[in-house]
Amino acid sequence: MQKRAQKTLNTPSEWLPLQGILESVLFAHTDGVSEYDLLKILQSSTYKVFSRHDLQDPLVLFQTHFIVFNALYHLRDKLIKQQLGLLHIDCMNICIKPWRAGGSGLQAQDKLREYYLNWQHLSDTGQQEVESLLNSFWQGFSGKIKQNNNIELEQALNIFEIKEVISQQQIKKQYRKLLHKHHPDKGGDNENTQLLHKAFECLYNYSS
Repeated sequence: MQKRAQKTLNTPSEWLPLQGILESVLFAHTDGVSEYDLLKILQSSTYKVFSRHDLQDPLVLFQTHFIVFNALYHLRDKLIKQQLGLLHIDCMNICIKPWRAGGSGLQAQDKLREYYLNWQHLSDTGQQEVESLLNSFWQGFSGKIKQNNNIELEQALNIFEIKEVISQQQIKKQYRKLLHKHHPDKGGDNENTQLLHKAFECLYNYSS
């Protein structure tokens, strides 16, 4: 079931078995698993759904994210229909919670569900669109930022390796550059990446 980017857009039936794999993985991880760790599991020798080489390309990484979330929302609907559990879907924690009547939470999730169950969104998203999505995408991989945990402007400038506030477009460019530099897959760590996210929010609010 090895993926190639040119096939994923036209052959969604190839990914139907992924729902069963995800169900097995998530029932085995009762405390839940982050999307980052879930992809690591799907890369492992046990499953070999994705290859590490493929995930180094930003566009294929987005396609992989979309495919996994598409399968997760299908699985979520299945579990609700069969009253087997409630699937909580979040980049930082994906877990199956015990079933309880009236607890499906569909209303709160409808917009995301509609997005990921529409394969047209996958085919319509190219390299340029992925660039604009990278900020939120990597944030989900690296860790969420608590809104009340702010940092000072001077510290943000130091983290971004700049001397003064720059334009929002330049901030985004520097942000992507530093994200790739500090991402755990490239030898960085989550602490540095989280600081980078905080600095981005601070500088972006100051820029025009």
